Amino acid sequence: MTTSQESLRRDTWLAVALCAFAAFALGRAVQVANGMLHPAGLRWLTAALVTVLLALLAPSSTGLERQLRSALPLVLVAGLGLQFSQLLVTAPGIYVDFAPGWSVAFLRPLAFAAVAAGALVLPHDRARQLSVVVLLTAHLVVGVWLIRSSPAPAIDVFVFQRDAAHALLSGGNPYAMAFPNIYGESSGYYPPRLSGNGRVLFGFVYPPLSLLLATAGQAIGGDVRYAHLIAMTLGAALIANIRPGPIGPLAAALYLFTPRTFFVLEQSWTEPFVVLFLAATVFCAVRLPRVLPYALGLLLAVKQYTVLAVPVVPLLVGPQWTLARFRSLVGRAVVVALAISLPLALLDPAAFARSVVTLQVHQPFRPDSLSYLAWLADRGGSVPSVGISFVAAAGVMGLALWRLPRTAAGFALAVAAVSLVFFALNKQAFCNYYFFVIGALCVAAAAGGPVSADPAATRSTRRRAGAAHRTDTDRRPDSPPPPDPGERPR
Repeated sequence: MTTSQESLRRDTWLAVALCAFAAFALGRAVQVANGMLHPAGLRWLTAALVTVLLALLAPSSTGLERQLRSALPLVLVAGLGLQFSQLLVTAPGIYVDFAPGWSVAFLRPLAFAAVAAGALVLPHDRARQLSVVVLLTAHLVVGVWLIRSSPAPAIDVFVFQRDAAHALLSGGNPYAMAFPNIYGESSGYYPPRLSGNGRVLFGFVYPPLSLLLATAGQAIGGDVRYAHLIAMTLGAALIANIRPGPIGPLAAALYLFTPRTFFVLEQSWTEPFVVLFLAATVFCAVRLPRVLPYALGLLLAVKQYTVLAVPVVPLLVGPQWTLARFRSLVGRAVVVALAISLPLALLDPAAFARSVVTLQVHQPFRPDSLSYLAWLADRGGSVPSVGISFVAAAGVMGLALWRLPRTAAGFALAVAAVSLVFFALNKQAFCNYYFFVIGALCVAAAAGGPVSADPAATRSTRRRAGAAHRTDTDRRPDSPPPPDPGERPR
């Protein structure tokens, strides 16, 4: 690609708008039946998928960019209003004990959050910062209430994390233990050869970083879900501060108050950890490039499917990317991931491989998934091989590398697009998987938009680009060398 062609590949407000709509549509998709297969949910999933592909392919124009720049904050506030209304029509969890006083603990913080979300369009930075604090606090308050009101959700991932945390705190190896089968032998949720006598015959199913974080929640708060809640809060704080202006805080609110956010927390799914480290990776790419390899390493270490992010890391390296810079960034990130994972993995390599790697291969097809394979099975058709998900993901990776700008926002959008296609065509796809995609889309929206649209952001970018020009190894991955005074920053 020539330099002139590369210069045309910039972040656009159109991509920001499409990411925000896709996040909203996915929120509706998983709200319909808590992320299980449902015709309406599948329609919203399709709308989200089409919108994400448009974000990869659709060109913008100067006139459209000008209109979107002024209209986007108000449009996002309207979308947030719809999300808050959806939070009120469905119970925040399925095992919640609505004891006396629940409305004060749930409705009042939501009301404060709704007002704060509306205030994010104010032109004053301090007002926006205060609104972000109110949003984070309100979500945190409701989250604490929900954890206390649903102390023992009947879902296996909660049992896995709780028991594994106890084992680790007692000096045991969570990857070499067995867990109770809370669903019974006839559920079909586990491979037949890996369950029996009321037990599942594998250890902790997530990588060590997830285990360590869940154990911290158990040790400090008495419930692993406190770690998930704090991860949501920190992830949203990072999203809100990736770039100056109102879009980041609005994207953070879109993520925090997606309709099934408290259901994800109740069920103890670990996707808030993944969103946190994706947000940290993009935040560091924009503001703290020297820390980027460590943030990317944490992302790669937290869950199995984050390996899908590696092929699109060239977008994170920046427009002046080289194979050497790509190897350097990924190599340092892999070292970080291995340093975190190996101490527990090497205690019993065979047990670790069985629990974290091969179990994922042997997991049975779930006909209740919100996926196109489950839809085909429900209509009596033959279910294609899950290999189609890998082929489709590879195709989207190529499309992203071809079409997206080599920026932090381009990287986040590529991760969201690849993950969405991969999950939608897989044998298991539920609310938690799409919650991660919602978070990734909000990260992409917060990091996107032309830098030159915000004078303060432009000055900051030029200062960082100037510092990056002095040392090639510390150059901001998504910034070119410092522009000439009359050149529009990329």
